[in-house]
Amino acid sequence: MSRTAIVMVTERKAGLEATERLVREFRGCYSAGAVISEVMVCRATLLRAGVRSGLAEATEAMARCRLSNRLGVSQQ
Repeated sequence: MSRTAIVMVTERKAGLEATERLVREFRGCYSAGAVISEVMVCRATLLRAGVRSGLAEATEAMARCRLSNRLGVSQQ
């Protein structure tokens, strides 16, 4: 397997693990589908911005921030 393929598989696995963490973290506040949708939107936004290295970590942080902010607004 080439280095590029290994990096892609590793990033994809990291992205799935991050999504699973966020679904567990926001269980009871949002449906799994809502969390997954937010993760997909964040990932697409970061890809359009040119982020490649550390995409999974950046996506997780961005999605967590957006979900937390939305939760805070809805509780006020």
